Amino acid sequence: MLGESGSGKSVTAQTVMGILDAPPGRITAGSVRFRGEELLGADPERRRLLRGESMAMIFQDALSALNPVYSVGFQIAEQFRFRRGMSRKDATARAAEMLDLVRIPNAKQRVKEYPHQFSGGMRQRVMIAMALALDPDLLIADEPTTALDVTVQAQIMDLLDEQRRERGMGLILITHDLGVVAEVADRIAVMYAGRIVEHTNAATLYARPAHPYTRGLMDSVPRVDDAGGVRGAPLRPVPGLPPSLTAIPRGCPFHPRCAYAQDVCVDEYPPLREVEEGHAHEAACHFAERFVAEGPDRPATQEVVSG
Repeated sequence: MLGESGSGKSVTAQTVMGILDAPPGRITAGSVRFRGEELLGADPERRRLLRGESMAMIFQDALSALNPVYSVGFQIAEQFRFRRGMSRKDATARAAEMLDLVRIPNAKQRVKEYPHQFSGGMRQRVMIAMALALDPDLLIADEPTTALDVTVQAQIMDLLDEQRRERGMGLILITHDLGVVAEVADRIAVMYAGRIVEHTNAATLYARPAHPYTRGLMDSVPRVDDAGGVRGAPLRPVPGLPPSLTAIPRGCPFHPRCAYAQDVCVDEYPPLREVEEGHAHEAACHFAERFVAEGPDRPATQEVVSG
């Protein structure tokens, strides 16, 4: 899932996991199905059993997600003790194995240490070890490389991809980093104002974005090539801010920032629909076909004028 901060990516993931704080959040409609099983409205005990065993989540701020008063080994071992019935000694040994799996040096000693004794990258590895402990079928990674330097980001993404392939596990990656998405994603869902506005495979999205918001995100990223003969041209950031999810504009929520906006965009919300037959390419834009046909060089956003 791709989108700016505030577009609803983390809230969606929390809803899937069944950990959305309510209040203030509440689910009014929709469906979440896992292996054909409807999760919304399911018994809370059933949701609890699925978490960890079948689906797990890596949070973007590892220091806040980990309990500061317990060792990392205790926090990982707790799952083995309560879900697998292991003794404290055996569970701690398995916790050390998990730390070794995610390449934390001297794992047998570091299993006794506390979150503040680890660097940001190592804390994120601890979170990955904790999420993988019970061998889930689905892993949701919520911006797992936030606040990490580029080298560590690459290491974390390589580790996640390696574990995904070895375990045959599904991975939902939440990010606003288009570079990360280009490297690892098979399919991409672009979110804006709490909804998916474009959905397709990675190659199609980068070659033929069908939603002005997607194009705006791409225009905001510096390029090292001489695309379109405009080397050194200034970036075209998406102007303004995403709308509050409690005050979404009428019609298409992106219309105040969109160069394509017409009266219909103000009055009618565009449904998510197929825009390229045979490409599994969906977009929620009244003018998606026109946007694809005109190519990626036309600016997708306009200046926001107040007053």
